[in-house]
Amino acid sequence: MFHLDDINRELLDLLQTDGRMSYRDLGERIGLTAPAVAERIRKLEDAGVIKGYRAVVDYEQVGFPILGIIRLNAPMRTTGIDAKIAAIPNVLEASRVTGSDSHVLRARLRTTRDIESLMKDVWEEGDTITNLVTSSPVPRRPMNLVATNAGRDE
Repeated sequence: MFHLDDINRELLDLLQTDGRMSYRDLGERIGLTAPAVAERIRKLEDAGVIKGYRAVVDYEQVGFPILGIIRLNAPMRTTGIDAKIAAIPNVLEASRVTGSDSHVLRARLRTTRDIESLMKDVWEEGDTITNLVTSSPVPRRPMNLVATNAGRDE
């Protein structure tokens, strides 16, 4: 685990909210010079704490209004399911999980007809339960590292 001090936690919270902030703007917010901010960010990147920077896309705006959550119960003997799931472009996220299911997938779809097409790719691997999201009271968001005291030794 990478130890985070208060400044690194605050820096990460700011970058999670706006990954395009300049070193100068970040420094003004946390009380450091731009070169000091750049050095801290470089160290966080080198340590693998910061894995990358991305644009947040509103999938509804680009024609994918339906968010499906698919729970898959694939037998443990099934091979290649992870690669098969990874090859489906509509799948935003897939996790192996404990409990009665083996995987949970989140996928974006244009229409309800697209659900069947996606399901055909995974039905041969096991049983599924699919839910369509009607609203998201807490949409995907960054975790507040300052509030959680992330990276502190307990």
